[in-house]
Amino acid sequence: MEQQVIVTLPDQRKLEVEPNTTLYQVAQKIGSSFAKKAAMASVNGELHGLNTQIEKDCQVEFFTYEDKEGLEAIRYTLGFLVGEAASKHEVEVADFGVNKEQFYCDFKAANNLKAADLEVITKSLNKMISANHPIEVREYPKLEALDLFKDNPFMQHHIEQAESSVSVAVHGDYKAVIDQPLVTNLSKVKNFKLQSISATNWLRDVNNESLQRIAGFAFADAKALEDHLAFIEKYEQVNHRRLGKELDIFSFSEYAPGMPFYAHNGQVIRLELQNMLRQLQFESDYEEVYTPFIMDETLWKNSGHWDHYKENMYFTEVDEQTYALKPMNCPGHMLIYKNHLHSYRDLPIRMAEFGQVHRHELSGSLNGLFRVRTFNQDDAHIFVRRDQIESEILEVLGLIHKVYSVFGFDYSIELSTRPDDFMGEIELWDFAEQSLENVLNQHGFDYTVNEKDGAFYGPKIDIHIKDALGRSHQCGTVQLDFQMPEKFDLTFVNQEGEKERPVVIHRAIYGSSDRFIGILLEHFGGNLPLWLAPVQLEVIPVNADLHLDAVKDLKRRLKKEGFRVELDLSDEKMGYKIRQAHLKKVPYTLVVGDNEVENGTVAVRKRGESEEHSVNVEDFVKQLKEEADVLSKVE
Repeated sequence: MEQQVIVTLPDQRKLEVEPNTTLYQVAQKIGSSFAKKAAMASVNGELHGLNTQIEKDCQVEFFTYEDKEGLEAIRYTLGFLVGEAASKHEVEVADFGVNKEQFYCDFKAANNLKAADLEVITKSLNKMISANHPIEVREYPKLEALDLFKDNPFMQHHIEQAESSVSVAVHGDYKAVIDQPLVTNLSKVKNFKLQSISATNWLRDVNNESLQRIAGFAFADAKALEDHLAFIEKYEQVNHRRLGKELDIFSFSEYAPGMPFYAHNGQVIRLELQNMLRQLQFESDYEEVYTPFIMDETLWKNSGHWDHYKENMYFTEVDEQTYALKPMNCPGHMLIYKNHLHSYRDLPIRMAEFGQVHRHELSGSLNGLFRVRTFNQDDAHIFVRRDQIESEILEVLGLIHKVYSVFGFDYSIELSTRPDDFMGEIELWDFAEQSLENVLNQHGFDYTVNEKDGAFYGPKIDIHIKDALGRSHQCGTVQLDFQMPEKFDLTFVNQEGEKERPVVIHRAIYGSSDRFIGILLEHFGGNLPLWLAPVQLEVIPVNADLHLDAVKDLKRRLKKEGFRVELDLSDEKMGYKIRQAHLKKVPYTLVVGDNEVENGTVAVRKRGESEEHSVNVEDFVKQLKEEADVLSKVE
């Protein structure tokens, strides 16, 4: 009789099973009702499908279909099944996987599939799910696997990435290389919807072969799927890419993929965001600086960014010397600090820049303003003594709170600790992490810990804002850095007259101004607050000929008071003009007719309201100024 295998569960219970018992059989041993809920399991920390056999003593933790791991398996399984369904249409499956709630399958088709084909593929999927024939997973040595997929160069690429053996999923006559667990019970993957078919590129690189992608959503139960599809429908109404086009805010061009072009309306928003933060920074004694877009590659090697960002940087050669477009502003600020001698009395030195940076992102990952290849970063670096670290971090968190309260954002705080590829001494890392913890703990901040997600040069505090749709966006960050002062040999003269290293606090509030604009457009549904709206006031004459001088005078007066005003002098009917102002999401529409000219008033219609009210021009200007002065209301 073979020796029994001991399976240890999270509650430290131990089960004795026969060698080669499957994880599903282990789940059944715990209980039949438990087995029905089990989707997959972790064996000694590695995720496996339930058809995996146990060969030696191990620790096992099961996950249900509702758990994150179970949902991932549902979606990954659907990506595999989409490949099988699509293969009946003369396609060569290249890849499949999961992206948040979405599953996808990329393939090369002899004849491109159309949106109408999604219905056919959906029927094929439902038929496979109803039949519920198990998917078999087999292990192949690398050479055998290469021979098995000799006619599919895409699968061969995946096999080449493996060290020795690969997992191959087999369902009927269809097979594909997998790198994640699959769901054993196909009846559990029935709550899905194919959403789109689109163009993509192999490995999401525009320089690679063109492919097609089928994508869809899946959840553990029908209600969750229904709720998500309702959210998607709602989201489409506030999608920042659609609003950016409709409101003439930004656009993209094939001549500069992933690099936004801002029309006048968009530039107004960018400058207003900068000016608001610029004013708060001025009050907090920040010095604004400007650094070059392009610098010698040696700088990036010295700073340590070369090892971590080289693959995402843009390079050019001038006079036989390689230069790089800056992917961040940090090294430039280090050079500015180094230009002068500093005393301990000078610190803290708060250096800020609205710096344009460039990072090469894969074409498949580009997503409107949320993921671009060039963006404006509201960057700041604060040079402090060690005894100033905690008080300065507290000041930064206060500034972040002020800015986010302007927009009414709720936010959460996350402390990210030392990553595996860290730079520097562990003792300094421990000190830095403790400093951040002290600020958060001593001042009553609620926070979570994200292990090993710090920057390569130091731990950080990340701020996640929550928008009107309930989504979380990481924007603000506060990072502590002992490494760059060392790399750039930065010093100040301490009280004993000796040279000492400053500590650098990296700080951003918007993070990417571009991404922040995308978030704001969706958060407000395009209905930006008065101070931020590109066009704040639309003035409409009742009669363009009779009241032309009056509306022009009103526009001049309002612009002199600092407001952004447009006139609608078209020959369209009044109702149409008002509707157009509403579609442009202008905060206030002002109508001027005989009564208004005679009485020095305007008929005001506020965005979202159907009624007009007459108001004295001077009183209205006073009201507008109070509404636009957001900083006076900041906590």
